[in-house]
Amino acid sequence: MDNFAELEQRKTVSQGRAAVLNPPAVTSYPRPQVTWFRDGIKIIPNHRVAITLDNQLVVLGTAAADAGRYYVEAVNERNGENKTSPSIYLSVAVNKRNRGSLDVIAPAELVAPVIVIAPKNTSVVAGASEATLECVVNARSPDRLQVFWKRNGVRLTSGVDLFGRRLVISNPTSADMGLYVCEAALRNSSQKSTEAKAYLSVLEPPYFSAKPKRSVITEVEKTVELHCQAKGVPTPKLEWFKDAVTLSTLNNPRYKLTSSSMVLQVRRIQPDDAGIFQCFAENMAGEIQAHTNLVVTSVSPSFTTPPSDITVTDGTSAVFICETSGAPKPAIVWRKGSQVLASGSVQMPRFTLLESGGLQILPIMPSDAGNYTCLASNSEGLVNATIALTVLSRTFISTPPEDQRVIKGTTAVLNCTATHDPRVTSLILLRYAWKKGTKPLSVSIGGRMSMKEGSLHISQTWSGDIGDYTCRVISPAGNDSKTARLEVIELPHSPRNLQVALNETDSRTVLLSWVRPFDGNSPLLHYIIELSENNSPWKTYMDDVSPALTGLLVIGLTPARTYQFRVCAVNQVGRGQYSSETNRLMLREEPPSAPPKNIVASGRTNQSIMVQWQPPPEPQLNGVLRGYVLRYRLAGLPGEFQLKNITSAEINYCLIGELIIWTQYEIQVAAYTGAGLGVYSQSVTEYTLQGVPTAPPQDVDAVALNSTTIKFTWTPPPQQFINGINQGYKLLVWPEHCPECITMVTIAPEFHGSRHYGYVSNLRKFTWYETAVLCFTTPGDGPASTPQLIQTHADKPGPVTQLSFTEILDTSLRISWQEPDDKNGIITGYVLCWEEAGQNETRVSQTLSNSTLAYEVTGLTSLTTYTLQVAAVTQAGTGTATSSTISTGLPPELPGAPSNLVISNISPRSATIKFHPGSDGKTVISKWIVEGQVETVGEDEEWKVLYEIDNPPASDTLEIPNLIPFTQYRFRMKQVNIVGSSPFSQPSRMMQTLQSNPDVALTNLTVISASETSLRIRWEPLPEAAYNGNPESVGYRVRAQRADGLGLPRMETVSERLTREVTLEGLEEWTEYDLSIQAFNGIGPGPWSSPVLGKTKESVPSGAPENVSAEAMSSTSILVTWGSVPEHQKNGHILGYKVLYREKDSERAPQVQLVNGNQTHLLLLKNLSKFILYEVQVLAFTRVGDGPPSLPPTVERTKDDVPGPPVRLVFPEVRLTSVRVVWQPPSEPNGIIMGYQISYRLNINDPNKFTTVEVGSNARQFTVTGLIPESAYVFQITARTQQGWGPSEEAIVITTEKRERPQPPRRLTVPQKGVESNKLRLHWTVGGDGSSPVRYFTLQTLERPDGEWKTHTSSISHNNTSWEVDRLKPYTSYKFRMMATNDVGDSAFSKETEPVTTLQDGNTRFCLSKYRRYTIVMTAFNVVGESPSSAPVEVFVGEAAPSVAPQNIQVKSVSFSQLDVEWQPPPIETQNGNIQGYKIHYWEKKRQNETEKELVLFVPDTSVHLKNLTSYTTYLVQLSAFNTAGDGPLSAAREGRTLQAAPGAPNHMMFSEVTGSSLNVSWGAPLQPNGVVEGYRVVYEPTAPVHGVSKTVTVEIKGNWQRWLKVRDLMRGVIYRFKIQARTISYGPELEANITAGPVEGSPGSPLQTSVTKSASALTLHWSAGAEGAGPVTGYVIEARPSDEGLWDTFVKHLPPGSFSYTISLDRLRSGVAYEFRVIAVNRFGYGDPSPPSTAMSALSETPFYEEWWFLIVMALISLIFILMVAFGLLLLGQNKKYRSCGTGKHITTVEESVTLDNGGFTALELNSRHLNVKSSFLKKNGTRSPPRPSPGGLHYSDEDICNNYNGAVLTESTTLTEKPTELSESEVSDSDYEDEQPKHSFVNHYMSDPTYYNSWKRKPKGVKTGGGFEECAMTDAEGGYYQTVVTQHSVGGVYTPTGQPAPGTRTPVTGFSSFV
Repeated sequence: MDNFAELEQRKTVSQGRAAVLNPPAVTSYPRPQVTWFRDGIKIIPNHRVAITLDNQLVVLGTAAADAGRYYVEAVNERNGENKTSPSIYLSVAVNKRNRGSLDVIAPAELVAPVIVIAPKNTSVVAGASEATLECVVNARSPDRLQVFWKRNGVRLTSGVDLFGRRLVISNPTSADMGLYVCEAALRNSSQKSTEAKAYLSVLEPPYFSAKPKRSVITEVEKTVELHCQAKGVPTPKLEWFKDAVTLSTLNNPRYKLTSSSMVLQVRRIQPDDAGIFQCFAENMAGEIQAHTNLVVTSVSPSFTTPPSDITVTDGTSAVFICETSGAPKPAIVWRKGSQVLASGSVQMPRFTLLESGGLQILPIMPSDAGNYTCLASNSEGLVNATIALTVLSRTFISTPPEDQRVIKGTTAVLNCTATHDPRVTSLILLRYAWKKGTKPLSVSIGGRMSMKEGSLHISQTWSGDIGDYTCRVISPAGNDSKTARLEVIELPHSPRNLQVALNETDSRTVLLSWVRPFDGNSPLLHYIIELSENNSPWKTYMDDVSPALTGLLVIGLTPARTYQFRVCAVNQVGRGQYSSETNRLMLREEPPSAPPKNIVASGRTNQSIMVQWQPPPEPQLNGVLRGYVLRYRLAGLPGEFQLKNITSAEINYCLIGELIIWTQYEIQVAAYTGAGLGVYSQSVTEYTLQGVPTAPPQDVDAVALNSTTIKFTWTPPPQQFINGINQGYKLLVWPEHCPECITMVTIAPEFHGSRHYGYVSNLRKFTWYETAVLCFTTPGDGPASTPQLIQTHADKPGPVTQLSFTEILDTSLRISWQEPDDKNGIITGYVLCWEEAGQNETRVSQTLSNSTLAYEVTGLTSLTTYTLQVAAVTQAGTGTATSSTISTGLPPELPGAPSNLVISNISPRSATIKFHPGSDGKTVISKWIVEGQVETVGEDEEWKVLYEIDNPPASDTLEIPNLIPFTQYRFRMKQVNIVGSSPFSQPSRMMQTLQSNPDVALTNLTVISASETSLRIRWEPLPEAAYNGNPESVGYRVRAQRADGLGLPRMETVSERLTREVTLEGLEEWTEYDLSIQAFNGIGPGPWSSPVLGKTKESVPSGAPENVSAEAMSSTSILVTWGSVPEHQKNGHILGYKVLYREKDSERAPQVQLVNGNQTHLLLLKNLSKFILYEVQVLAFTRVGDGPPSLPPTVERTKDDVPGPPVRLVFPEVRLTSVRVVWQPPSEPNGIIMGYQISYRLNINDPNKFTTVEVGSNARQFTVTGLIPESAYVFQITARTQQGWGPSEEAIVITTEKRERPQPPRRLTVPQKGVESNKLRLHWTVGGDGSSPVRYFTLQTLERPDGEWKTHTSSISHNNTSWEVDRLKPYTSYKFRMMATNDVGDSAFSKETEPVTTLQDGNTRFCLSKYRRYTIVMTAFNVVGESPSSAPVEVFVGEAAPSVAPQNIQVKSVSFSQLDVEWQPPPIETQNGNIQGYKIHYWEKKRQNETEKELVLFVPDTSVHLKNLTSYTTYLVQLSAFNTAGDGPLSAAREGRTLQAAPGAPNHMMFSEVTGSSLNVSWGAPLQPNGVVEGYRVVYEPTAPVHGVSKTVTVEIKGNWQRWLKVRDLMRGVIYRFKIQARTISYGPELEANITAGPVEGSPGSPLQTSVTKSASALTLHWSAGAEGAGPVTGYVIEARPSDEGLWDTFVKHLPPGSFSYTISLDRLRSGVAYEFRVIAVNRFGYGDPSPPSTAMSALSETPFYEEWWFLIVMALISLIFILMVAFGLLLLGQNKKYRSCGTGKHITTVEESVTLDNGGFTALELNSRHLNVKSSFLKKNGTRSPPRPSPGGLHYSDEDICNNYNGAVLTESTTLTEKPTELSESEVSDSDYEDEQPKHSFVNHYMSDPTYYNSWKRKPKGVKTGGGFEECAMTDAEGGYYQTVVTQHSVGGVYTPTGQPAPGTRTPVTGFSSFV
């Protein structure tokens, strides 16, 4: 590709015009690919920019922003060469008014389209893939431009591109020929369109309809006709040729061509007419040809051009001419002397018979000189001629010019000397001529170019002198020429197109690329790269970049910084100029490379630590700081870190919660940017605040000091178990059989002594106590010591109990008692004393035995009050006396019942009762008894004794202990004296105790090993009675602690109170655990259960052997040693170890050596490579499998040795006296190469006599000079390490310049006997060496069927004829090929081998039984016998997955959110092991991907409750069983559906047709129907009371099809709240929305000038347009109001916006009724204000007098008077009878109405709110209202709905029409108020049942037709002050029904009832 021919251009266009930029011309084949750029940015065509088929750039609607520098980049797709054109600078001339504007499109008026690039007439050849027409149009504005194509007046749609600029016709045929039109226009504009036309022609290549025969034979003087005709489009042109020469050129008059048929006549045939005649047919689509061979017979031979003598030069060719004629064509024979040299049957070497009959001799030798004879003969005769040949010695250039490189400006000399034949000297002198390329040079003496003795001298050389110079020697003895290359070198140019790009994989590097510059005709030595960081000065980044590179990965940069780069090239002349700088590039962010600093941690609570820090240093941020990640774990332990993410860079603190109490934590913080997380900081440690101790005090001893005191002595617990600062000790004492009755004494810690002591006093006497001591810290108590049983000393007894009197007489009585409750020792007797009250001197004592519990006291005085005392006696003395007072002769009575029970001081387990005590019954109260009802309260519920107290104090309060937390109670109590118990008091109110933590430990714990790392624990759930709190807060906490006490406990929380099992994951393998569980609620946890023991299953080791080390023993062996696996990581029984080793950084899988047993911990690795780094790892294995290998791998290098021979020995430059030898380091260096030795000798000399040269270790080549030409030399190259010289690599080279590339190896074969699973042996035969010895072979492999050729090795020695190909895959098909390499280069690749398949690997599978251990040995055998057995290997065959799914699966519906699934296990023979559990997959039908869930259950469960399901939804359930081997197959899906539930809220609510008095509300079906939707409830009410009245209206709609409702008679400006519920089995949640009655903002104003005109049969309504509002009017709505009703109703909808009148036929109106009309305008915002009502216009047509209005009025008045008289008579009669009983009601201003709409279709609801003057004092007093108007079939009234007075007062107890009180005091709504207002009769039912009144309220005149919308009567003042109407009706199309019949789907109102309302 040549350079661009043009220079920079400038182009100016006017703003808004199209700019057409032509690409600069460039010569290239094929046509280059052109890309346009603007200011360095590639231009993409869009609606304003087009690139034409001719690569023109068209910018449409130019603006100032389009100005800039444009250029193209041309790329030759064949060779990849690319060129950048000179720039084209575009300027846009901006109008003055637009100057300064940068708008893309100038703000100008619309301009008609102008075609910038018109379509061109186009021709394509039939069969072409496509034809393209192009049309580019400019207009303003371009956004509104549309371009389309037409043909024959029809618009084309297919083949048109996005912008309409190109029409592509695919596979054009003749049917596509024709005229195409490109038409352009502006959308929504009156601008004239424009068009352009182009014609498409489809060409057909020519074909022959007649062509000549292949051969024509004729005689002399005959005439021959040759036929040739062709057809095509266009018509092809025919032309004849003879022997490849046109007939017009021959101009033979005997050749006649007819113009019409193109028949060629050859007249009067002559012998020279014989030959080939060709007919060519050609048109624009192609060309064809046909030919014939014309043969002429019967002419004797003759010479047309006889031969002549010639002189030639040795080594050239000689051509003798011998041209003859004759028919048939003469045969030519050449002879030299008698020897035939060439003829039709004889062909001597070097002698060739030419077609013309001449003889060619090639090459000429001196012996060829002599005479030659040409003989020509045919059937008619023979002729001959003899000539002489002279051969001269060839002249040749003996000193040719040589290639030279000179520096620009110096002199170049090209030598040239010739050697010639002596015979030539006498003839003519030699002449020298020089050419540069193909042009002769003009040389002159003294000029810049001169010639001296044949040599060319060029002074002041420059780049124009570069080229090939040819020295030509011209002489009669031959010419000779030699060419040499002259290179003029200079400084290299600067690299071009320097580009920099981000590296996708590394944010610290960039990819720098450039185009190789002109090297100044001198190879580039290197590049220099400089960079500028963040606009800093330039600095050198690399100064020695390889010249072969055109791109470089720049490393070591800093992320998130900007960089610029520039590059210069260096050759042997010097350093060139720098390239242009790259654009400044911002590197991507990277995670911070430094951690946050100044990290400080401090404990905040016993479970939290506050951490604070500062950001990392700015240079190490590597981007924008986004936040921090904090991680923490227990200090000093290897556990995993817990993470916390702080997502704000502004936050530099974090509170870590839920930590372990009084524990040190290790905390690290890392910052992160948008690129990721940086490095973590150094750990900081901090303790949480104190916790409770975990160990009890030690050596505890307890001794009873007396009857109430116990002394404790103990030693403190170990310090590490105190978990904080010791705050003291608690001494615990509780009775032996009452663990909860704990007495506690706190003792301060004593830090100076080892033994502590303390006392517990006030204990019960002579009682066995359990004693314990615990230590506590500030947060709480630690565990208590082991309890000790201690008995306090005996003491005086307590008072006797149940003191009572019987047989009370005047002088005696009988006293009885029971033993004391507090005996405090062994009772030895009793002391009985009595005395008169207040007179101690009358005291009498009596000592009784311990068995006496009753005594008769005699000798008393009648009617005297005595005090009697009884006391028990022990060894410690007499106890407290129990006394009672009684009068002789006055028996005591039963006590009275307590009263007025009040409950206070409620706690979780106690409450206090305050009461009024009853009478004591003339004696002392001995006991209070409290009973209660628990949880369930009722008259028939059981009462239980809760508390009893003997000898109660004289008090009116009593605390009831031992209650159950969070339980409801109701109490009652009674008193007891010596006579008996009183009646129970009245029950107290219901109360509930407070919540408390559970106090019951869980039982029945069982543990199952679920897997290697999990245990499954089951328990009996906590009884509901033991919840002690809200059931929803009850859960369980499971604790797993290693049985050996190591590690931290593992906790698992279960929040579901009914759960009875949980699986603890993440445990350690093969480890015993103590598991316990506690219940908890919202208050706190309960006691832990007794622990149970469980052990996880055996697994692979989780750790590697420790202390792995490796030591090189020699150059081929390494000794590996290791320690044991840590005990806690063994996870089973260690069966042995595996040593894995491989070369470091190798991708091959490591080799493995097995060490059986757990005792051997070393292994010697042998046969390793020398001086190679090896990675060694050791792993342990158990029965289950291998553990992890040790990390990091241990690296060890084998010892060094002498190296192997160097490889790839080649001789790329071999001359006659010098050789350059090149080698590569040994493939097995076996150490550090210290140097190389080159040895060489003649191949014929003594084999031990070498010339030796030593070079350094970095040398890879060496040039040996002073050699003998054309001689064979032996070269040896040897490498040396510290261990000495290694073997040599030997090669033979011949000092000659005649060398070629070698031939590839041949006959590649792979014998089948050499094929193994991973390797095979390849054999071949060496090909020719091309006169240069083969140095090595390269082998490539192809993995079939889809692999690619890959080089397997390039180091096969030239001596090899076979090779072992290793590293192959087993049972894989391969192909192979090879190439040879000698000093000249590589050969071609050999022929591929046939496919070869490697063998299968040695693995063998056996079918063994499960659950058994096998020992496997192997032997090899051949025809001779069997080998010894291998070492035995033990294999355990484990379980297999179940092969059958669970059976008899049943899915049962339980509730709306639950399904129960039951099944049976798979048959036992298919379980393949122990079933561990089941997996239940379930999902919603047809939504498996979105809803599928999995539930895992463990045995023995065979049922599950699927909860939290979607209501009324069909689910599919599949089950599979699993064991340790895996999952079994899934069962067939079973189907089940949940039950119905309440639906969700309706989907949406919308309001439409909103006016000041009505609206339409519609809603969507619930998204979650949860069943079959049976209807909806619509409730609406004002958001605030209107005139003091708050009214709620409820409408029930049956069915699901109707989801809309028409609500009428709203009040303008009032905000209404609408609530909608759907109903299935019950109502769901409400959807609520507010709407303001009245036009919305933006709606149109009211129409103006409303008027009505009347004709004989119609009314015409006229109006004019009002204000449009915020949008254009889209239509009008007409409302009508008849004179006999007060409601406006929609009459006509959807009138077009342009209509301002509407005609109404009188047939659609009720005759005789006057109507008012008004008009409402509608736009996209909604309904506007209505127009003022028109004047009332009667719907009476022109009729006879008896149908005139005045006649009808008279008749109506007469009828009215009659009706009124009847009505008043009936009313008077009714008021005097039983209907007076209607009571007066309270004035309630809140009204609730309920209307039910069924599927019959009652669709409208009206609510009238009229304020009327109330004249009846009766109505004012009672505040009643008229009954609502019933909806036909929709409203239902009971007999008690309506008062007996015809005024229609309605009570609040109505079932379908109710009033609910709001804001009323209790006094206003008392029970008595409601009882007084119960109605006694129904006014409506009374009159409905009376046939006299059935039709009396409204008579329908004969012939009057009633419409479906106007059946309401007007309301008079007497009918109430607040009138409500509920009307359900169905409007058909918004107009009145002409026939007056109910609309379809409605129900006919009851006659008379409508009139009543």
